[in-house]
Amino acid sequence: MQDYVLKLVAESLAEGSGKGGAILIVEDEAIVRESLRDWLKEKYEVCEAGTGEDASELIGRRDFDVLIADVRLPGKSGLDLLKEVQSAKPYIKFVVITAYPSVELAVQAMKEGAVEYLVKPIEAEKLEGVIQRIISKQTTPRGKEQVL
Repeated sequence: MQDYVLKLVAESLAEGSGKGGAILIVEDEAIVRESLRDWLKEKYEVCEAGTGEDASELIGRRDFDVLIADVRLPGKSGLDLLKEVQSAKPYIKFVVITAYPSVELAVQAMKEGAVEYLVKPIEAEKLEGVIQRIISKQTTPRGKEQVL
């Protein structure tokens, strides 16, 4: 059943809504995930997952411009997901979020390819600015920059 729901979500988002970009939120805390979704859904196509495994399935079915993921997830961690995305679809820009910040974690996330590291609670305006900056730098769909 879960696979069927994920497939329906991915297919409906793949049709596009003319919004400013596609974002995947990966957060195990429903209240945080839903808050992020509600902040972003007016301007962007938003999809969400509660685990790294669910996120991997969605990423396999469609492309995203930005992936926002918590570091601490059940099963596959946010950093594991970051490594996977960097290997399979490096054009997806990755934003790491955490309630347990540390310099070591920030450095590791950036070395692995994250473009931003945000500490919870996340300010809607700051997140919006990060996403706008990321998407404005992309010159072609889904982050595949043109080479002139």
